[in-house]
Amino acid sequence: KNIEKLEGELSQWKIKYEELNKNKQEVMKQLNILKEIHQDELGRISEDLEDELGARSSMDKKLAELRMEMERLQAENAAEWGRRERLETEKLNLERENKKLRAQIEDLEEVLARKRRQTASALDTDLKTIQAELFEKNKELADLKHIHTKLKKQYQEKMAELAHANRRVEQHEGEVKKLRLRVEELKKELAQAEDELDEAHNQARKLQ
Repeated sequence: KNIEKLEGELSQWKIKYEELNKNKQEVMKQLNILKEIHQDELGRISEDLEDELGARSSMDKKLAELRMEMERLQAENAAEWGRRERLETEKLNLERENKKLRAQIEDLEEVLARKRRQTASALDTDLKTIQAELFEKNKELADLKHIHTKLKKQYQEKMAELAHANRRVEQHEGEVKKLRLRVEELKKELAQAEDELDEAHNQARKLQ
């Protein structure tokens, strides 16, 4: 906002500076016009004086008229010179104001440039901070991906071991089941042998 305000003030000062330059040019134009008018009138008076001096019969009358004309022109000339002095004064005032405006414009441009540099520096600092944070986050993400890959591999290895262990357990359970059946068969055979042995003992006793 400060930068926009300064830019607005700078634009207003530049417009005023251009208007003052335009006024200065107009004053100079008027001064040149007045100078040309005075030179033309003085030339005309000189020509009239030369013509009238040739006519001796009306010389006094013409001289009186010319004196009056000269006095009138001198009065007008004095008035014009007063006007010219006023215009010169206005010109000097305009130049001083222009100089002041140029100094103010330079000050505003310097302040604006400083504000822009400060803003750019702050943005650069923020950008570096964000880049550093992004680098750290990317590093953390890479570490997490590495850990995830490692844990996934360990999980797959454990699952393979578990599957192998389950197969071995199933295999052992089958063997245990077979052994139990064999034990049951042996028990039956043993019981049958004991029965046969008891029967043989009984018959042997009978024979005695």
